Amino acid sequence: MFSLKRAPCHPILSIILFLFCLSVPLAAAGDFWAKKPYQNWSADETRQMLEESPWATTLTLGSIQSAITSGDSPKNGGYRGEMETNPTISYNLQFRSAQPIREAVVRTSQLNAKYDKMGAEQEAAFDASSAKFLAATFPDRVVVAVTFHTNVQEYESLLRAYWTRQDLGTLSMTVFLNAGKERLSLVNYGFKDDTFQFTFPRPKQLNPNEKVGVEFVHPTINVIRQQRVLQEFSLKKMLVNGEPVL
Repeated sequence: MFSLKRAPCHPILSIILFLFCLSVPLAAAGDFWAKKPYQNWSADETRQMLEESPWATTLTLGSIQSAITSGDSPKNGGYRGEMETNPTISYNLQFRSAQPIREAVVRTSQLNAKYDKMGAEQEAAFDASSAKFLAATFPDRVVVAVTFHTNVQEYESLLRAYWTRQDLGTLSMTVFLNAGKERLSLVNYGFKDDTFQFTFPRPKQLNPNEKVGVEFVHPTINVIRQQRVLQEFSLKKMLVNGEPVL
């Protein structure tokens, strides 16, 4: 009688199979926005949509300090921000004209307002306001909101002062939306609190195999020097019902 013996499994193959099994549920869970309505998004999923998703990302600029501000006097007039050994400024970019981002904004409001515990009258009023917000369309323009954060208090006031001073005229040569061969200029600018908003003409064509990029210039804020920011997004990942959504 013959006996069947199991062939030994190569350890490298075992690792590959293990990693593959791990990647499958992660990949399947990634596109939660395509699998359930926004009303069912969790707080973490909503935060992910607004911070790191096909329609949003957060980039950080920094400058490691080699020395802190000299002088022991409490009256030292230097920047207190230099006491931070790793000062950073981050920019969160969101395509505010894209429906998934707008749904995340509404879902954030739902969660903050404890929508599930509202009475019928409050719920109806909230739903009416949300429906009006989501019904807005952007057939001829793309809106990008940029929110800044920093771990140095003085930098925050400097950033707010800088972006408050800007207008369409001062930004027209440095702010663009790049889509394929199109380089679209700014047509409107607004600023409130810690968020500035760029409005561009909508690209004439969007090829899913290309990328769309938001371009602007970060100003010199003490040790974090002026630099050009070009943040690209993959249109292939920004598909809704098979079409790129901005």
